[in-house]
Amino acid sequence: MPQVGFTDHFFKGLEALSREEQNRVREAVFAFMQDPKHPSFKLHRLEDIKTDRFWSARVSKDLRLILYHHPEMGWIFAYVGHHDDAYRWAETHQAEVHPKLGLLQIFRVVEEVRVEPRKIKPLLPDYPDDYLLDLGVPPSYLKPLRLVETEDQLLGLIEGLPQDVQERLLDLAAGRPVTLPPKLAPSEEWFKHPLSRQHIHFIQNLDELRQALSYPWERWMVFLHPAQREAVERVFQGPARVTGPAGTGKTVVALHRAAALARRYPEEPLLLTTFNRFLASRLRSGLQRLLGEVPPNLTVENLHSLARRLHEQHVGPVKLVKEEDYGPWLLEAAQGLEYGKNFLLSEFAFADAWGLYTWEAYRGFPRTGRGVPLTARERLKLFGAFQKVWGRMENEGALTFNGLLHRLRQRAEEGALPRFRAVVVDEAQDLGPAELLLVRALAQEAPDSLFFALDPAQRIYKSPLSWQALGLEVRGRSIRLKVNYRTTREIAKRAEAVLPKEVEGEMREVLSLLQGPEPEIRGFPTQEACQAELVRWLRWLLEQGVRPEEVAVLARVRKLAEGLAEGLRRAGIPVVLLSDQEDPGEGVRLGTVHSAKGLEFRAVALFGANRGLFPLESLLREAPSEADREALLAQERNLLYVAMSRARERLWVGYWDEGSPFLTP
Repeated sequence: MPQVGFTDHFFKGLEALSREEQNRVREAVFAFMQDPKHPSFKLHRLEDIKTDRFWSARVSKDLRLILYHHPEMGWIFAYVGHHDDAYRWAETHQAEVHPKLGLLQIFRVVEEVRVEPRKIKPLLPDYPDDYLLDLGVPPSYLKPLRLVETEDQLLGLIEGLPQDVQERLLDLAAGRPVTLPPKLAPSEEWFKHPLSRQHIHFIQNLDELRQALSYPWERWMVFLHPAQREAVERVFQGPARVTGPAGTGKTVVALHRAAALARRYPEEPLLLTTFNRFLASRLRSGLQRLLGEVPPNLTVENLHSLARRLHEQHVGPVKLVKEEDYGPWLLEAAQGLEYGKNFLLSEFAFADAWGLYTWEAYRGFPRTGRGVPLTARERLKLFGAFQKVWGRMENEGALTFNGLLHRLRQRAEEGALPRFRAVVVDEAQDLGPAELLLVRALAQEAPDSLFFALDPAQRIYKSPLSWQALGLEVRGRSIRLKVNYRTTREIAKRAEAVLPKEVEGEMREVLSLLQGPEPEIRGFPTQEACQAELVRWLRWLLEQGVRPEEVAVLARVRKLAEGLAEGLRRAGIPVVLLSDQEDPGEGVRLGTVHSAKGLEFRAVALFGANRGLFPLESLLREAPSEADREALLAQERNLLYVAMSRARERLWVGYWDEGSPFLTP
């Protein structure tokens, strides 16, 4: 079988088809590679278009493959779609070898520019043609680029260019530093060049093609941005992490990194983990689609389930206690101390999370961000109360969950637990110190042993913490992703506006290459009016052909979500509740914002973005100090950001009475 390539345009076309049509395309591709001359394909060269190497092959009465025939590499599947759409794509795109880079580019044909004589203020400074060509700009785009005056005009012009070229031009327009792309070396094969691999995926043989056809094709499985590829393939000499806002592909990196490690260390134990069961299930499913099956040496399990299992196997059964269990013990032990209940519980949780179980450990430990300063004498009195609680737990054979994690950490450090050659952690921002210290202890001390994917702006469960305090030094081994693949520019901009100003500023370097309608932020006099408009919006989406499972309706609290579910069902909207099940059935997904963590949908509605819900008043009332209150406010902003950034194409936000203060720019 000759080598065969698939472009990112092909995958975009494939994703727009129904599942049945996608299956027919996969079958046709496999058959074509075995016998491209079979008469059923009616293979023929397309005439009277910009590119003379585009060919058409028949899949069915209405489906067509558009192929590019490369003189050395053979067939490249350039696009797939319904008859008229496929031919329109071929007419509006061209393929050519770039004169400077030496690489094959496939891009949209630019219209001939005719401008009435007038003085313009170009967005891009007067760069020489040679410089723009060095950036990868096709020659036909040089003149149109000089006539662009606004960022919107620039986005409209370049959306048909290869993604790497778009990134450089947007950085150039924003005044950010631009690195020239590497040119093809004389001895280098063009299809192995990093930029070629970003846009064209090559398959070497029928076995590889057969495996690729076994699962639904998605772009994330084959196309990686160079920054993503570096994070996936690099051998790190210490702990490493990848960061980036929602939609930049951190989970994609975690999956590919785990797959790469499985190939690099096929006989050694590996771990891919995250903070809850549902996300672990999605990671396992993603690996199956990426590799065909999860390698036997790779454990995919959420961290808390893993900890329970390890304790049961290597330590024994344990009784776990929560705050409602030990809270009365703490209040009894702290009688006579002049501290409120909320502060006592908060300070105890802080000491428990960091494993400060001795006076020596607690006495000098930094309490940065705790808000209430404590003298050494005050610390000693508090620690005396904490000791009584821990002593009572010991007498009853009980532990907090943090206590269980620290016990396991100690056993691992003593060599009494099996350790993993490498650990990859997704959504690491929602792990606390006890979890992260356990992860560090479970990983062997070797290159590639620790890798974290996280976004601080999506931290909704834990407080910020110092990585250095955890012994996780990532300087020189931290990669930031800055291209948003999921969310339109309009949605990303509106979602980022709810974040704290210092975080929002960091988002300005992130590029959203997709465009779409502005989010709808709507206020109503009553909850009933808000719900009625939501029903109209959902019906309109379904009438437009959006599948129910591509839509999510989110609420801040469970009670509001459950009441809304009943109302939507009465209105004839099919609804299924978000749960730990990966595929809960057909229907609009409905749940709390927390239940949508790590998910994405074509359209999202946030019901009840009210003052009192964002931020949640009951949480703020319980804050033991002003510092705790500020931390909760930041966490609540993050939660609203998470809700809004689940949307890919459309976002609807509704409230009644008074909207959240976070919605005010």
